[in-house]
Amino acid sequence: MMSSLVTQRPLRINLLALLVLALAAWNGLRLGEAIFFWKTLENYGAHPLYIAISGGVWFIAGLLLGWGLWLGKPWAWAATLGGTVSYVAWYWFDRLVLQEPHANWPLVLIANIVFLILIFSILFSHKTRRFLKRDSNERKPQTPTIT
Repeated sequence: MMSSLVTQRPLRINLLALLVLALAAWNGLRLGEAIFFWKTLENYGAHPLYIAISGGVWFIAGLLLGWGLWLGKPWAWAATLGGTVSYVAWYWFDRLVLQEPHANWPLVLIANIVFLILIFSILFSHKTRRFLKRDSNERKPQTPTIT
């Protein structure tokens, strides 16, 4: 069954899963760097505990989402939608509240909008929804019908 699932997975699911795993790796690096450079971050007034915790949370969430998408888990669609919205909201909260102002905010805003459009177009496509729904239907036990 695994080989048939891999061959039937739409390319857009592969790309989305790889994007999610890349973001997970990025946040895994944040976690590692926060631990490794703990004292340096403290010397510059940063909050290494916050950086480590947020990096770890997004690392684990990204791994779970990437795994769920790759295997076509039925919960992956809603989790990816929620994770995408949560990640963008967290990013802007972190950027606007916890960091010093940046001059490149228009570019970052445009990049975030393009990112959201890309993810939403993949998530709401017919092939994606059919693929993830098909997987959940395959796992439901068949109830006998009385005729």
